[in-house]
Amino acid sequence: MGKRAGTGRAEGEFYDPDRRDVAAHIEWQKQGAWVVIWGPYTRRYWAFGCWPLPEGGQVVSAPDPDGLYTEMRRVERESKYLKWRYGRRRRTGPDPAS
Repeated sequence: MGKRAGTGRAEGEFYDPDRRDVAAHIEWQKQGAWVVIWGPYTRRYWAFGCWPLPEGGQVVSAPDPDGLYTEMRRVERESKYLKWRYGRRRRTGPDPAS
């Protein structure tokens, strides 16, 4: 396979269906809370937060899925994502007011 003019990369080097599939799987696991893509030029996974966030949102990236999950969890903790996603949990057991 020859090199593409001016890029120093072989033809088809940017096409990586396996990494795109991994990004799609991560997005599926996160149930719509993140948009996840594989950046063929940057060679990194990118995730964009999709819940109510301060202006500017949240974008994280990592060279591998494990690193991306770590960054996503960090942002979720810092932005109180779980509280937004699930709200306040109802108490189980007797009502303290009765």
